[in-house]
Amino acid sequence: MPKISIILPVYNKARHLQETLDAIMTQTYIDYEVIAVDDGSTDESIEILKAFPDARLRIYSQKNQGLSAARNKGIELAQGELIALLDADDLWLSNHLEVIFGLSQKFPDAKLYGTAYQEMFNEGKLVPPFLTFHTTKETIVPDFFTANMGQPLVIPSSFSFSREVVTALGGFDPDITYAEDVDFYIRGNLKFSLAYTPITTCHYRMEGENQITQSRRSDLNPPQFQKYLDENPGHKSLAEYINLKRYFLSNYYKVEGNKKGFKTLKAQINTDLLSKKQRFMLGAPRFVLLALRQIKSRLLKKGKRVTAF
Repeated sequence: MPKISIILPVYNKARHLQETLDAIMTQTYIDYEVIAVDDGSTDESIEILKAFPDARLRIYSQKNQGLSAARNKGIELAQGELIALLDADDLWLSNHLEVIFGLSQKFPDAKLYGTAYQEMFNEGKLVPPFLTFHTTKETIVPDFFTANMGQPLVIPSSFSFSREVVTALGGFDPDITYAEDVDFYIRGNLKFSLAYTPITTCHYRMEGENQITQSRRSDLNPPQFQKYLDENPGHKSLAEYINLKRYFLSNYYKVEGNKKGFKTLKAQINTDLLSKKQRFMLGAPRFVLLALRQIKSRLLKKGKRVTAF
């Protein structure tokens, strides 16, 4: 059996799928299988998968059920000891699996493994994320939630975990259709540890279809954050992490014109835990947020980052 199972959910990713598959096949670590789950694609994705000439690629097709269901089906079919997630428009550098496997050997008790990544724009510009956790070596992250008070320390495509994690957590929650990864990270890091390396092994595509479903966040189901707060009273860093996630989601609601959703979520946010910039953004009118987002997008395409942190 292969050591690593790569879970590749696919939904209408024909534009970038070939490049993603090519990146998998250039891996220096070769003891792996690829489970591609086509989630009811209506473009040429399935044809691209079927035409790919590598026996390590297995294809499963299902009617459209969403990202979590597609990942769960891939995990169910997986044979490897390690599960490596990869979205079908992201790219791995050739050392990704080798680095992940090395982490799992060095930190076998961690069960969660992550690498550094860079954001990638259509023009090929690479921009590092704004992080609040910094290290120069492979390490166990002392507190996942504190380490993620900036942009995410890891993204799904730079994240792997042992089969034991699946048994303990039960996979991704199919009822959650927004921030499925955040829900999984919360449950996983409350129970296990994350071994992390600052070596960049992944490029996260920031333009084009980056999610398996493309919908307004107001139309999606976010995690039930309050449940985790109720189950973990007194967990300060978890509360701060969830507060930040609520802040970001509330701004999306405002931009989308979801006044009711914004008002409800805003009432749950502890503004004392926000930065001055974030408090300003929370109180700013919709047109200001729209203008700031356009400016931010233009700057990012030039490799310049501005944040609300």
